[in-house]
Amino acid sequence: MREGFLLLIFIISIGHMEAQGVSIMSYNCENAFDTIHDEGFQDEEYTPDGNRHWSRSRMYQKLKNIGKVIVAADTQRPVDIVCLEEVENDSVLTYLTRRTALAALGYEYIMTHSADRRGIDVALLYSPFTFHPISHNSIRANTTTPTRDVLHVCGTTGGSEPDTLDIYVVHLPSKLNGKESERNRQMVVDAITASTDSILAERKNAKIIILGDFNDTPDAPLLHHNFNGFTNLALQYQGKQSGSYKYQGGWETIDQILISNALTHPETKGLRYHDVKVLDLPFLLEADTQYGGDKPKRTFVGYRYNGGFSDHLPVILFLAPSSGTHWLRYATPK
Repeated sequence: MREGFLLLIFIISIGHMEAQGVSIMSYNCENAFDTIHDEGFQDEEYTPDGNRHWSRSRMYQKLKNIGKVIVAADTQRPVDIVCLEEVENDSVLTYLTRRTALAALGYEYIMTHSADRRGIDVALLYSPFTFHPISHNSIRANTTTPTRDVLHVCGTTGGSEPDTLDIYVVHLPSKLNGKESERNRQMVVDAITASTDSILAERKNAKIIILGDFNDTPDAPLLHHNFNGFTNLALQYQGKQSGSYKYQGGWETIDQILISNALTHPETKGLRYHDVKVLDLPFLLEADTQYGGDKPKRTFVGYRYNGGFSDHLPVILFLAPSSGTHWLRYATPK
């Protein structure tokens, strides 16, 4: 009953339009925590008694803000797949998908349950009308310090000509701890490439997308030398007036999307790369009084509650079919 109702809403919302392609978004939500302390994790500051005085009303506003971003990401139709970084647990994802503006769109989710010390994870939201997961797994590298798992989801797109996508949601360790962090970051990258190499050995023309917060620029040696056979689309928006993250007055492109050769080859059938962009929506920005220009509007500035969104801006990828065939934007959920 619920699926039929959501399908009707989805069809009405797009006016029966047979739009083409698939949209995939990545967004570091910056500390999307619930208000309850999870034993064994360092999340006390995001509790009512913590130094951020994290209340249920603040949590609800945070998640409503994230929902607003996802709804506004594409003015033509709902985003098909949304990859999120820095979300704490199932409670957060349940509220986000069921009690915000996203509820009418019927998103389902898959997430990791990492050993990260702060308890933050990555997740993938998907519309069951346009993406059907086949399998998923968490990839945990043998790092010296616990960090976020990588989420790998394989699924098929909806429509009259389904295609298969392998999506990796990434949140690499930060660079705060020098050489140790560098080794840990390399271990996570090695774990990702071992998985993608295995897929490409079985399916030479596999369509693979690796996206998320890499905590580094696309020209950094770690990224430049380890993803052979992939195109880093962040190079297209690197060096422009705005990136996805602002640090000490300078915009950076640490939120990246890498795609395998099959998505860029001119003879590829089915889905291919069409466009990519940073979503610098006006409501996500505020004046940067220290360095000039704009900056992302955060939930906190220091410990002062600011009621914003995140210190990152979302990035979005558009894939389009190579043929002139029109694809339906919806399919019956499985």
